[in-house]
Amino acid sequence: MAPLQSNEVKLVDYIPAYQPHFERLNKWWIEKYFTVEPVDEDVLGKPDQHIIAKGGDIIFAMVGETIAGTVALKSIDAETAEMTKMAVDEAYQGHRIGWKLAEGILEVARKKGLKKVVLYSNTKLVPALNMYQKLGFREIPVEEGRYERSTIKMEIVFGEENRHYAIADGLIDAINAAVPLLKQIPETVAAERISRGKWSPKEIIGHLIDSAINNNVRFIRSQQISLLEIPGYAQDFWVKGQAWQFSSWQELIELWAGMNKHLALTVRAIPAKALQHLIKINEKEPVTLEYVVTDYLEHLKHHLTQVKIIL
Repeated sequence: MAPLQSNEVKLVDYIPAYQPHFERLNKWWIEKYFTVEPVDEDVLGKPDQHIIAKGGDIIFAMVGETIAGTVALKSIDAETAEMTKMAVDEAYQGHRIGWKLAEGILEVARKKGLKKVVLYSNTKLVPALNMYQKLGFREIPVEEGRYERSTIKMEIVFGEENRHYAIADGLIDAINAAVPLLKQIPETVAAERISRGKWSPKEIIGHLIDSAINNNVRFIRSQQISLLEIPGYAQDFWVKGQAWQFSSWQELIELWAGMNKHLALTVRAIPAKALQHLIKINEKEPVTLEYVVTDYLEHLKHHLTQVKIIL
């Protein structure tokens, strides 16, 4: 099937005649990966009773006259709802229909004045979890007594200022732009120190790996406590101690890229309220976690210019 254009997928509201499609689509994926539980049978067979009548919503994705996917919003309380029963017909997967459904049901939640949407899923559903994370959901503790198959719970809080999402995206953009350029630099050039006391390109990228190691700890620990006191690190000592000068240039690039891709995930997972937690590094004045996260990206870009990578 050729890629679908966005205007070929239309979102429509639930009507009782669509109940069989709601059941069909969801039973397919549950049976493929798990076991249909009694609670599934009840909800899928009677969505009017269990979702619509209790203040929830169900929407469908239609391609022409074909119902290709569905998702529901199940009311929990006056401020919170659960995004549930998302399913896309196997024949229409790979066309971002799940993304369109998720955005559609989150817009329904916003218009209802809800403050938060949660979801329950399973960690084996990797593409779905990646999508949820990119939409702004973050993992929270999962309680007992929901679905047997639920091994992860996520939430999105409306109205939060998630400015750090832009930093995470900027970090990925920087990696994607820099890696091909770095790989064009020959090993001998990457190993050269232009003058005594200056770092070679290998050592500069090594230093950026050291920075990733140290800042990863800062990003995690400072979420647990405000006014965290944490030591700095002696940059030259780390560069020599890690022996970056004697590492393979191509392996260094892959290590740097991999660590920073992980760090982008770490940044996105920071709760918005934790961004104002304070960090005191050495004897410097305390700064916010948001400042440290922002400065990390600027520091990375600064050192890339030293190896002639201009972003």
